[in-house]
Amino acid sequence: MDRESEPELMIKKSQVQAYCAADFSLGENNLIKFISNYLKINNINLSRDDLIVDLGCGPGNISERLSERWPDVNVLGIDGSQEMIKEAESRISKNKIKNRFGNLNYLCSDIRKISSHKIFSRKRISLLVSNSLIHHINHIDNFFKFIINLSNKETINFHKDLIRPKDQETALKLRDKCSQKFSSILTNDYYASLKASYRKNEVQEKILELNLNSMNVIEETKEYLIVYGKV
Repeated sequence: MDRESEPELMIKKSQVQAYCAADFSLGENNLIKFISNYLKINNINLSRDDLIVDLGCGPGNISERLSERWPDVNVLGIDGSQEMIKEAESRISKNKIKNRFGNLNYLCSDIRKISSHKIFSRKRISLLVSNSLIHHINHIDNFFKFIINLSNKETINFHKDLIRPKDQETALKLRDKCSQKFSSILTNDYYASLKASYRKNEVQEKILELNLNSMNVIEETKEYLIVYGKV
């Protein structure tokens, strides 16, 4: 199945509401576990001097989990959709009253322009994370350009995303499976995301082409891949 691009941002309120109402906790927890295990195996400890950036953070699902897992580390969630950031900030303001997420902040910005933001002159990015961002970027070259631009020599990248199915029949089966759990709006968005996603071999080829010898890509499941390592 050939790749079909989709819009870079979720800007419709109905899309945002549908996304926020869905439970993605299993996949999100698996990503946090993957990051934690990587840091443990490589004997890497994060401190107050470090910064974790969640690119394409949406309503803050992953940002919140990163904040809870590393409460002493500053976490910054970034998204270009004002509706998504509004939702994320609404959630965080409610929880800060309960002394949660005091280390978490959000920024609404185009990811192509964030490297000039003042926070990056004060903090080094130690972890650069995203969940379901890659397929929103029209060319895989641009994805790697963005993360190279934001990373320093110590930055570790972790980027999880969908895998584009091999054919239309498989994609339709996955869409039907999604429709049994989620709303029609989210199901349609999911189907568009499937068609816009990249395959493992496409990502691998780009890693080799760019000589990113410390980057890896694995299939976490049949439906998801994780791109990780240093650029």
